Amino acid sequence: MQDPRWTDLKQRLLDSGWQWREDTLYAPHETMWFQTSSENPNFAQFRDRMSLARDATSGNTDVDIDIDQAALHEDLVSLVCALDDVLEPSN
Repeated sequence: MQDPRWTDLKQRLLDSGWQWREDTLYAPHETMWFQTSSENPNFAQFRDRMSLARDATSGNTDVDIDIDQAALHEDLVSLVCALDDVLEPSN
């Protein structure tokens, strides 16, 4: 049985512009894509890694920013936000 948070994460990403094609989630700017092949993914570890990548791209905010870097940063922000939501403890 697959972790129920996967369904929640997938829906949150779809709601924020990600696309589901052929068992793969594609970011809005198609700078990244991924599948889940694990029944027990480590969402916290994935979020931590994606947060590091997001932070590494956050310094590119001036007028001369590389378009691809900006698109990657936006896609990482949407992914980390969705992961934060999924990992937030329920009250």
